[in-house]
Amino acid sequence: SVHLACTYTGTLSEIEVDAVVMVTSQSSTGALWHALEAREEEWAGHGVQSIQVIGDAKSPAPIAWATYAGHRYGREMDNPNRGDALPFRREVVVPTPKFRL
Repeated sequence: SVHLACTYTGTLSEIEVDAVVMVTSQSSTGALWHALEAREEEWAGHGVQSIQVIGDAKSPAPIAWATYAGHRYGREMDNPNRGDALPFRREVVVPTPKFRL
């Protein structure tokens, strides 16, 4: 389960979850990752199989990149890690020669 606290009202709540995807700001300190990593021996006892660092937590970048990283992770979280390989081909624009009129 996840324990939540509203920043504005202080209201506390708890919900049952199968996975958590953290969305944070561009300031990457690694403090959360290091705190979780230090407790790795507790993961299995709480049903945690792995923890991945993605988006701005891995490397600060424009919001579109962080959003893509979160979206991609959500789609692929139950699949084998394929690293940086993309599931699609990118179109590469090749400049055309200039024509004289």
